[in-house]
Amino acid sequence: MIPCALIGLGRIASLLEDDLRREKPATHAGAISAHPDTYIAGGADTDPERRRLFAERWGVESLYEDPALMIRELRPQILHICTHADSHLDYLELAVKEQVPVVVLEKPVADSISRARRMQGRLAGSSTRVVVNHERRYSKDYLRVRELIRSARYGVLRSVTGKLFMGRERPVEAILLYDATHLFDIVAFLCGEPIRRLRRIGGRRRGEHSVFVGADCGAVPIMAEVGRGRDHLVFSLELSFERGMIRVGNGIYEEWESDESPYYEKMRSLMPVECDAIGPTGYFVGMFADAVRLLRTPEGEAVSGYREGVESLRIVQQMRRGLRI
Repeated sequence: MIPCALIGLGRIASLLEDDLRREKPATHAGAISAHPDTYIAGGADTDPERRRLFAERWGVESLYEDPALMIRELRPQILHICTHADSHLDYLELAVKEQVPVVVLEKPVADSISRARRMQGRLAGSSTRVVVNHERRYSKDYLRVRELIRSARYGVLRSVTGKLFMGRERPVEAILLYDATHLFDIVAFLCGEPIRRLRRIGGRRRGEHSVFVGADCGAVPIMAEVGRGRDHLVFSLELSFERGMIRVGNGIYEEWESDESPYYEKMRSLMPVECDAIGPTGYFVGMFADAVRLLRTPEGEAVSGYREGVESLRIVQQMRRGLRI
């Protein structure tokens, strides 16, 4: 059995597992508990109430206020860093120093692109491997889309449009750092190309609720709207192909194919395609399985590694700098 430990025992580490409507596992602790070859050896958090709740929820006795002491005493093989972005690299540096074999790092990898790049060099000379929790790379719905792109099922991918809304009041700059990192990471993963030529194409003057951004992913143009001022959450991508369209996102999966139009003579229209149900997407299961695989095959590469995490941080930090007014 592989001992695992967590630094930070809050929402994404544990508490969201009690959300009755979320696909399970929905947290790092849930993924560790669900895997047949791993167990939760311990956790660390400065908040005693978080430690108490974690102990009750998972039956774990080895809980610490000091993460360094936890690592030295428990010697976890996989360490999950589930704290705020401004402390991610401090704890990753600790893991490298203590020669933890595998770290699962919450996104974004840091709140500073310069520090993140320095850590990239540090990791290159260490034995510590990193999986970044951009979990959509492991999700069955997005993996289906990636295969459809590669097989050219609907022809050439012509464009991608993304929408990301996170409620009424959350600042757009915060949405970019903590949520848009997912949006741009999954687009790059689907297209198999890095995102380049990022440019603001409108919005986000004082008092406005959205920013509109353009970019290129290889030969594919990208347009994204990131905003607030709504009473709901949206994370969605619309992929336009020469002979079809796919919509994928939180609670969304649709395929459309070009066919003879029932509405107009001598024209074609997009018609819905009946798709097999995807069922549970396995997003956290897949992410954690990648971490276990990385532990067992040191020569392998993570599906969502530190390099990819730095790239998504570069994009959102560039956007945030452009938003300052």
